[in-house]
Amino acid sequence: MFDERRFDILSPEFHANPFTTLDRMRTEGPVVRLRLPIVGRTWLAASHESCAELLKNSQDFARDPANAGSRTQERILKVLPRTLGLLASNMLGHDDPEHRRLRALVDDAFQRRTIAALKPTIVEMADRLLDKLDGKPEADLMTEFCRDLPLSIICAMLGLPEKDHDRFKNWLGGLKDTANVFAVIRAIPGVISVVRYLRRVSRPGGGARREGLIAALREAEIEGQTLSEDEIVSMMFLLFGAGQETTTHLISGGLYALLTNRDQLSRLRQDPGLMPTCIEECLRYVSPVQMTKPRFATRDLIWQGRQFRRGEMFAAFLAAANCDPARFEQPHTFDITRHPNPHLSFGTGLHFCLGFQLARAEASIGIQRILDRFPDLRLARRLEDTKWHKRLGIRALARLPVRLAA
Repeated sequence: MFDERRFDILSPEFHANPFTTLDRMRTEGPVVRLRLPIVGRTWLAASHESCAELLKNSQDFARDPANAGSRTQERILKVLPRTLGLLASNMLGHDDPEHRRLRALVDDAFQRRTIAALKPTIVEMADRLLDKLDGKPEADLMTEFCRDLPLSIICAMLGLPEKDHDRFKNWLGGLKDTANVFAVIRAIPGVISVVRYLRRVSRPGGGARREGLIAALREAEIEGQTLSEDEIVSMMFLLFGAGQETTTHLISGGLYALLTNRDQLSRLRQDPGLMPTCIEECLRYVSPVQMTKPRFATRDLIWQGRQFRRGEMFAAFLAAANCDPARFEQPHTFDITRHPNPHLSFGTGLHFCLGFQLARAEASIGIQRILDRFPDLRLARRLEDTKWHKRLGIRALARLPVRLAA
């Protein structure tokens, strides 16, 4: 009999200091069973090896539960409003060959907008946000910088009008506590508003700029295959959610790690060339995306020394993989010179994060610009006063109050 309540992985206390719990999980074994809010009973891969194998093994583990004999998702989609149901058609919910088709078309659209070409826009938007902080003794960087920068970049990349940015924040602002079913229900009207808006702008003449990613998604074609309107809307929602939410917490968590490890901050200030390895260490140490979407066993199998049945649910617990002492020396230490750094924060295998280059660019530019602008930057509160959200799968600061000047 398993005690499925033995590991707390969503409280603010866990997110403030996750390492003790993650170490206990790996001590129990490479795969542990938990009962997760909303999701239910799930096997979590808790070692670096088991996480990587789970994500790479698309033969034994499927993203689409229908490929593991379950019709639950199909039944749920039938009762959901169509506006919400179409979100499940994004490529994260599919296995090959459908995933390969969608990924190829989206990659085709993405490749027309290189990260190098976007960097001046990222710099400009970061500086514009920081201009608003000039002269202020204190600021909450979460609301005044970390959240707005990725939001502005995604909107610009998609080709959405800047005047609509605040509408997005209002629509999705309630979707913060994904461990609370009532909070999720309260956020549904905002999600519906976003989807309706994206459907409108996805159409020719809908207001999106001609040079944006929306137009590129409409025009993407490989061997006669194109994206349907539903697929474009679903993909835009995915890019907005994944590109804005996770990068927000990479930037805020990375700044928090630097401000609470002053020796590492001093090294970075003395040698800005360390920024690339600093960002990789922020990805590992902060692990803003704590766990992956679920996978489902496609057959009865023995895996990681255990017997599993077809249809059982799994997820890779990336936060545990990223501090596994079998792969990382001194894994609890924040070291901006760490190399190599084989973290799994972008996943691996078929579903490797599409926006990994964009996330790295936004985090490196955002952190560099704020450190350059405010050389005396420091936390404005005691460490014990720092508040974290109660979240499942995302490590998220509630606020990041700082002193901007000495």
